[in-house]
Amino acid sequence: MKSINKTLFIKTLECPVYAWHLYRGLVPKDSSLSDDFLVMEAKNIHNMAKMLFKDGVQVCGKLEEALQQTKDLINDKNTKTIFEPVFKYDDFIAKADILSRTETGSWEIIEVKSGNKWKHKYISDIAYVSLIATKTIPSISKATLYLLSKDFRLGKAIDELFTKVDCSFDVFTLAEEYSDKTGHSKEILLAENPEEKKLKISCKNCALFKECTGKDIEYHIFDLPRLSQLIFEKLAENKIYEVKDVPEDTELTQMQKVVKDCVVNDKIFVSPNLKSELAKIIFPAYYLDFESVMTIYPLYNNIAPHSQILTQYSIHKCDKADNITDHFEYIADHTQDCRKIIAKKLIEVLGTAGSIITYSSFEKQIIEKLIPICPEFTEQLKAITDRIVDFEEILRLNYYDKRFHGRTSIKKVLPVMIPQMNYNELEIGEGGVALSAFAYMAMGLYSEEKIKETKQNLLKYCEQDTLALVKMHKFLYDVANKTDNL
Repeated sequence: MKSINKTLFIKTLECPVYAWHLYRGLVPKDSSLSDDFLVMEAKNIHNMAKMLFKDGVQVCGKLEEALQQTKDLINDKNTKTIFEPVFKYDDFIAKADILSRTETGSWEIIEVKSGNKWKHKYISDIAYVSLIATKTIPSISKATLYLLSKDFRLGKAIDELFTKVDCSFDVFTLAEEYSDKTGHSKEILLAENPEEKKLKISCKNCALFKECTGKDIEYHIFDLPRLSQLIFEKLAENKIYEVKDVPEDTELTQMQKVVKDCVVNDKIFVSPNLKSELAKIIFPAYYLDFESVMTIYPLYNNIAPHSQILTQYSIHKCDKADNITDHFEYIADHTQDCRKIIAKKLIEVLGTAGSIITYSSFEKQIIEKLIPICPEFTEQLKAITDRIVDFEEILRLNYYDKRFHGRTSIKKVLPVMIPQMNYNELEIGEGGVALSAFAYMAMGLYSEEKIKETKQNLLKYCEQDTLALVKMHKFLYDVANKTDNL
């Protein structure tokens, strides 16, 4: 039979149905540029952790070869550190990141993570590995997490990149709990059919949702925005899965009531406040969108791990709704931190008058983070944030189409509001891909020709976002005026 790894085991505890499908290769695999980039970054961090152990021996080869090599290295008293040792117990396999022999001759199991905060997920990972490893090595006395240090900066020694967290008690306690669950886990995975489906709030973001608990339901209760755990549990307990079936006495928020009303009565919600909210926008208006890069290992000097760095902007300027008078754009030199340059350009382009329209609070937060970096521009940057209008907030409170399915992200609402606009024909059409593409350039992994092509694609993507904002504004403007004239 097929071996059971860490992911499969833990998934059986979280969702047996998902685990059953995953075991059979029936779950779609992520294969975007952003997914590949995250994998590459994680491998880089693991390799940096290995640099801390000069005497480490790498385990390699196929499963049986790796298992034998692991046993041989453990039995060799001269071996101090083993990289990626592989263990097997029954049909369960596990691979540790690092196994290090302590001064007393016992072993320390080390898990390297790319995050900088303790997470229960990390304990789950290392507990499973510890459980399977102890079937081969009874003398594991310590479990340690290597997390990234918030104080690390490019140029510092690699040993300053990591913060070491002794999590032995939590790991060994959880490993004991896991030991009682391996049999049931195996039964779940080997069963002829998956367990009966049971709706959980975590189903909402599952890759199998549409084929599983969301199958054949067009307007699911997950369409109710910000659905609380308490209300969800009441609905699920009574087997209520569709918005139209939500009882009248259910305590819904105002926005949830709007969503239900639109589904039940097949209508579009237009708030009486829409026109007055739009009237607050002062022309000339500037439609602003940012793109940024965030990497695990810093790209530039004086940057901490996981720092978000502004890399480009697009600005459409209009003197009235949908009348574009100018377009401004900028993309950073990928070889350096250009945030000060961008701050100065933004001040020049945005001037001192007119609303600055963004979609979400992201742009405002980024500009606020520019202030400590550019203290000489404090007054001008604060003035810019004071002019920002969050268009997503206007939409969320004043307009709803049931085809939004409870979402307000631009990728969800744009195809409904402006069907002729989409991102399908763009080479880069998603934020995670845009981030990854810039990071690849900054890491020197693209040729000059590829860099030129990528920058053009990034500019087109960012421009599409601000053009979409312009079109959405005109759409709502027309809706408000049409409603007003009825």
